[in-house]
Amino acid sequence: MLLPLPPASVRQMSLQIHLALAACRKDGCGNSHQFNELLRILYITHQLQELGFGQLPLEDYARAEHGLSAALSRVEAERRWLIDAETASLLERVLQLHDQQLATIRLRDLTAATERLQHFMRSERPFPLPEHVRAAIRNRRPSQ
Repeated sequence: MLLPLPPASVRQMSLQIHLALAACRKDGCGNSHQFNELLRILYITHQLQELGFGQLPLEDYARAEHGLSAALSRVEAERRWLIDAETASLLERVLQLHDQQLATIRLRDLTAATERLQHFMRSERPFPLPEHVRAAIRNRRPSQ
């Protein structure tokens, strides 16, 4: 628990999530599992940040979450697992931070972030990001 993550595991985790992002950027290549992985990593990265590993503006997380949510809404109507360019760009920033986190965290840190996310999932809250940040993103006009 006190040792860094094994480099081979770090590479595998990183590659897996980067491939999910790449697939979801190409029409006809994404799927529900990859969308779930992107959302899970978005929240795990945020949890690790709250534990002191790295720094991205909360707005970036909320905008990426909003973009994934919009893409999921389109899946129901269009049957296409595809994220837009803006969401992909935001997720690239999140994945870049996540890669940095994986290179520095210990297993106990990843376990703590995962447990925090699982605790949230058992709670009454609909999303782990602060509601005031999410609301600001939802209420923003598209041109902003």
